Amino acid sequence: MAQGFLWIALGIAALLVALALVLVLLRLNRTLAVLELTLISADQALQEVVPEVRASLGNVSAITGGVNVALHVAGTQADRMGGEVGQVTARSARGAAAMLHGLRVGTDSLLRATQQSPAEHLEQGDKT
Repeated sequence: MAQGFLWIALGIAALLVALALVLVLLRLNRTLAVLELTLISADQALQEVVPEVRASLGNVSAITGGVNVALHVAGTQADRMGGEVGQVTARSARGAAAMLHGLRVGTDSLLRATQQSPAEHLEQGDKT
């Protein structure tokens, strides 16, 4: 009789564990479904934004190219005039060149970030 009671208790305990596991798995299913919807909407948003960012970067690159040419021409003309004006423009040309280098590094970094898949971007976000 006692052995029969133990088998019944073991069966009920197994059913309770199975029920708990079913509830946990259902909760996990709902969580993963919400996460999937979030990732899909984020991916769609990124796909809409990336072309605009690239176009803006192209505009910035064209503007900086024009500024670089203008600074080069101004520096050349000032050097022809000689004296202290040439030294001042040479210093500002070096500053402008440093600024342009920083701008190029920044745009390269932004382009690399926009070319990553959302999964890679999330992995890098977890590392920081």
